[in-house]
Amino acid sequence: MTGFKTYTLAASLMLSIVAGPTALAQSQTNQLSEDHVLADGELTNEELAIVLLTAEKDLNSLLDKAIASVESDVEAAGVFRPRAWMIMKDKEIKEVTFADEASQAPPEMKLHMIRVSLKSLARHDGIDSALIVYPGTIQKDDESQRVVVVEHEHRLGVSGTKLIPLELSGGKVAFGGALSQKKPFQIFYDKKQ
Repeated sequence: MTGFKTYTLAASLMLSIVAGPTALAQSQTNQLSEDHVLADGELTNEELAIVLLTAEKDLNSLLDKAIASVESDVEAAGVFRPRAWMIMKDKEIKEVTFADEASQAPPEMKLHMIRVSLKSLARHDGIDSALIVYPGTIQKDDESQRVVVVEHEHRLGVSGTKLIPLELSGGKVAFGGALSQKKPFQIFYDKKQ
């Protein structure tokens, strides 16, 4: 095959891969039933409350799973590694896993790979929410405090970071009260330009 034909074939395949899901998503959006909450283009206070409750429930499920894993890891080894969980479209919770080679990467690289993977899944409408945990430290009264950094996002418009103090004493983990912060979307939506 000549170079031009190969390029044309590759470009055609890329266009069909990219345009196919986009066209499907647009046709689904245009076909909202009359009783769909967004059919009128507005959310009532009751509908908004349901949306926020759904997001809160999903993110709490992910947080419970993450904190249990962090607790187990820290009690076993004294440390924990960056990890992430997601809620699939069918509401199943799955952990992000690495291939053997990637599991040996430094923590910063693992965080980057996690974010890229989640962003790809979110942009292809594969997940509803995501939560990432990784170790961090904060300064409190001129002392370093270990924290669990929790980044969370939900397709329904919730995004934030929690810093949860962590202490290991006598082989048991104790968590302090979370400090919450807003954070820009990184997984589900792009920043407004």
